[in-house]
Amino acid sequence: MRLQQSACKIFINHRSLFKMRRTTLYAVAITSALLFQAQEAISCSLVRGYFYQVTRLRGRVVGMTNYWPLLGYGPYPSWVRQRVSRDNVKLRLYNYGWAMLNRSEAPPVKTVTTDNHGRFDFGSVPVGHYTLVIEWTAIDGDFFDVEVNNRAAETSSVTIDVSPVDPDCKGGHEFMGHSK
Repeated sequence: MRLQQSACKIFINHRSLFKMRRTTLYAVAITSALLFQAQEAISCSLVRGYFYQVTRLRGRVVGMTNYWPLLGYGPYPSWVRQRVSRDNVKLRLYNYGWAMLNRSEAPPVKTVTTDNHGRFDFGSVPVGHYTLVIEWTAIDGDFFDVEVNNRAAETSSVTIDVSPVDPDCKGGHEFMGHSK
């Protein structure tokens, strides 16, 4: 009888151990499936609808990637980034539209390309709200919402830093207007 009770206890313990293992296996499988379905989170997103006010659109495009050859990945200080001019960068000016997801939906108002020193000039641009798209091959591109008006202090030039923004919101994406 004792042998039967011992055998029964071992069988019951073996079944509960198997049940526990199966439950753990299910939990691991479900957790793994959820992790594989998770979307990439962008911790630093850029604000749409903030308009940089200028009287003219001319200036320089500067910036660099965030990879230091000897130190690895990380943002360069702004005084380094803003000394590197970007040549042959295409800038497109579109009429502002909140729902414009595909840029092929509307033709650009004007398009310019930077010279060897990163300089550009859109010439005369009518007063209004625009989206300035900078197409730099090192990254997917950058955009700024711009308002051209006569109320702002007269703009002598702008400096646009197209360096990538790090997840901790450090780095580039700067639009700096310079007044006379």
